[in-house]
Amino acid sequence: MASLRDSAACVGLSGNFSVLFDYFGFNCGLFDNPPVKRGLPSDPTNAQVQVSLLRQIQRLEDEHFDVNLILVGLDNFDSGDFDGLDYTVFKIRNIYNQQQVGVGKVEWYGVDTADANGLDSPTSEDDLEDVTHDWTVPNDAIDVFVPFDMNVPSNGGSILGLSPLDAPYNKNSSRMNGAVAGLWGGDQGARTLSHEVGHYLGLEHRNSDPDNLMCQSGKANSIRNSTELTNGQGDDIKDHCFMNSGC
Repeated sequence: MASLRDSAACVGLSGNFSVLFDYFGFNCGLFDNPPVKRGLPSDPTNAQVQVSLLRQIQRLEDEHFDVNLILVGLDNFDSGDFDGLDYTVFKIRNIYNQQQVGVGKVEWYGVDTADANGLDSPTSEDDLEDVTHDWTVPNDAIDVFVPFDMNVPSNGGSILGLSPLDAPYNKNSSRMNGAVAGLWGGDQGARTLSHEVGHYLGLEHRNSDPDNLMCQSGKANSIRNSTELTNGQGDDIKDHCFMNSGC
């Protein structure tokens, strides 16, 4: 079993680092204006939120993927939004852990409203595709874009997120260079972002199984608990080119 220091080196950390921010990828209030000191996120049902160093070390020893969170319209996000996104970081680790798939390094990026060219408020699928083209992060992590005010109508409802299916390793070779998830907060935000990452890693919709993560939200039994992944889905994820083989 690797030490915390060895495990941190696996995601590029050395010297002094914050366990919650650098290693687990929580925002911890650093994006708040002014910055505040915040620990673990709050659960929407007030359940206790806990993280395990041992489990994260184990996941980084096995197959795992890294994530870039790119917030579009950053200056409009408030502390509640950041807490909700931290909850998403917490929840996505638990979801993929079911299949011994880890979420490694989570890095945060922001695009201010003045620089977003209106894409902080996308209203069409074309806008969502454009979001993923303009701020691609040149690293080996999955880009997940979170526009501040996403309102894209579809079939009498709204699109919650969008992602290419089974994205190629070269981010610039796909019609979308990343996944997009709206700022829905709580369990809806966490499930949507985790669902879109699933598409990115090759998982198709699974509407026949309302307890599965890949069942569309409108057909799921529970937004909070319909997050299951099958062994077959786990195998498909582990075969994807964005997976790191482990340290």
